Amino acid sequence: MKNLTPRQQEILNVALELFYKRGFADTSMRDIAEVMNIKAASLYAHIKSKEEIMEWISEDVRTRFMERYYEILDSKLSVEERFRLMVENHLNSIFHNVKLYDVFFTNIFRLRVDFKHQHKYLENIDFYIAFAESIIKDYLKSKGMKDDESLELVTKFSINILNNVYRYIPEDKFNVENHTDFLRDMLLYGVIGKK
Repeated sequence: MKNLTPRQQEILNVALELFYKRGFADTSMRDIAEVMNIKAASLYAHIKSKEEIMEWISEDVRTRFMERYYEILDSKLSVEERFRLMVENHLNSIFHNVKLYDVFFTNIFRLRVDFKHQHKYLENIDFYIAFAESIIKDYLKSKGMKDDESLELVTKFSINILNNVYRYIPEDKFNVENHTDFLRDMLLYGVIGKK
C-alpha cells in the first residue's frame, strides 16, 4: 500500500470497518467523519474521495497477492512446490487482513464498485486468477487428471474455495501450513477419498 499519513491510515481503518459492516455503497463520507468525530469536509484535506480509499485497499490486496509471483514461477521448483507456494501465498494474503480482503473481494471483485482506476485492479486480479488456475491445473495434471471438463471444474472449484476459506476458518484458528495441507488433500483426494 502507498505510504499513508497517520491521518489517512486512521481514515482507512474507520472506512474499512464501515465498508466491512455496511458495504461501500451504504457508507458515506459523512459516516466516516461521524465515527471519527470530525466534520465531513475535514476528510477532504486528507483524501480526494471515498473511491480513493478503495484504491488504497485494492493496491494493498494486489501487492499481497503478487508478492511471491516470481518465486512461484521459478522453473527450478517442482509442480507440487509451485502449487504449495501459491496456496500459502493466497491464504497468507487473505489472512493478513481478513476485513481488507473481504471489502475488496465483495465490493471490487463481485459488485464491481466503480472508481477511477478500478479496471487496473480488476485486470491484475484476473491475471492473478489465471495464473493461480494454471498452477492448479498443472498440479492436477501431474497427479494424473486428464479429463478437460473435470480439470476445469476442479480448478474453478479450487479457486472458489481459496477465495472464500476465510469465511469458514476464524482468524485465530488459521494456520497456513495446516490449512495448506488440508486444502491440498481435499483437492487431491476429495471429501472421503483415500491417500
